[in-house]
Amino acid sequence: MRGLRNAWPALLAVLGLVLAGCNGSGDDGGADPDAAYVTPPLFRFLRFASVVRTDDGSEVTLKGLAGRVVMLDMFGTWSPHCRRIAPVLVSQHQRFHEQGLEIVGLAYEQTDDTAQATRAVEAFRSEFRVPFILALGPEVLWEELRDSAGVRGVLPTIVLLDRQGVVRDVFEGLPPGHEAVVADRLERLLAEPAVPVP
Repeated sequence: MRGLRNAWPALLAVLGLVLAGCNGSGDDGGADPDAAYVTPPLFRFLRFASVVRTDDGSEVTLKGLAGRVVMLDMFGTWSPHCRRIAPVLVSQHQRFHEQGLEIVGLAYEQTDDTAQATRAVEAFRSEFRVPFILALGPEVLWEELRDSAGVRGVLPTIVLLDRQGVVRDVFEGLPPGHEAVVADRLERLLAEPAVPVP
């Protein structure tokens, strides 16, 4: 009994580390690998509804993507961490697109000049041979994520939506090694039955 009593401080310390890892988030400058995954409350976007593609100027809507699992990749072409995961996302698109995955890259650039930002995104597309949708990211998306999931505004941030358009997972920072966690979440979402979208 005495040995068990002496073990409590160590057990509580381990539990504290586990809980901290579940609730923390990474940042753009050397994130803690145990703090990349956030479990937000399930919610639907109320204000974020569409973006305009940088390659052809066409509109992409969440309503139009209904029935597919959607990954929103909030990135900056200037961010080394976003550039590091670009080939991983290209690989995930190739692996899961036929199963129903749609990736939408949303760029947050360090300029207010839309034409300059668009050129940077298209150069990024060419450099990494990005086959999925790229667009300039709207601020309203950050606002909704902050309000509904406590997201801090770290790049990259990845948001996974199920086939009904419900936000199911949020990853902030995505340190090395967490790409496998994202792939696992994608497989689980893609395996869910495709039910009619309300």
